[in-house]
Amino acid sequence: MSVSVLSPSILLGGVSRILQVASLLILLLLLIKATQLYLHRQWLLKALQQFPCPPSHWFFGHFQKFQQDQELQRIRKWVETFPSACPLWLWGGKVRVLLYDPDYMKVILGRSDPKSHGSYRFLAPWIGYGLLLLNGQTWFQHRRMLTPAFHYDILKPYVALMADSVQVMLVSPCLSPLPTPTHSTHSHELHS
Repeated sequence: MSVSVLSPSILLGGVSRILQVASLLILLLLLIKATQLYLHRQWLLKALQQFPCPPSHWFFGHFQKFQQDQELQRIRKWVETFPSACPLWLWGGKVRVLLYDPDYMKVILGRSDPKSHGSYRFLAPWIGYGLLLLNGQTWFQHRRMLTPAFHYDILKPYVALMADSVQVMLVSPCLSPLPTPTHSTHSHELHS
């Protein structure tokens, strides 16, 4: 009895081997990606170990602690508990550092490192590449042109107007259910 090269049993065996090799490659790629995510999270944990924060889940982060209607109250409690900064762990290896100490903000915003575009990359076609999205020498040139326009002596006459506007906004009936804020917060993402 002879077996033809085109017999169904040989073709099925070849397809089965191809599927086994493909499955093995996919499994290997998933293992490599999981290792990369683990190493990235370990790097972030080491980088942020100086900032105390409440315990978080390894995958869900602090996501489970936030409910839509109580997010602001949770952040206010963290501001009182952790006086200068607090990492907010998002899904997996994503983290945002909530900074509310002016000295920390001065150090971070004063650096000339390239900025992470984050969510601004979606707005770039509409807002253009101005001071917000530029980096390097072009950013310094644009900033040098704009700095005189925001000099303290030029802005001094507007301080009273801004203070009056803030007072009107604070006594507005639409803001009455919210307590008076005591701190301002700003988030900054770390990317490797």
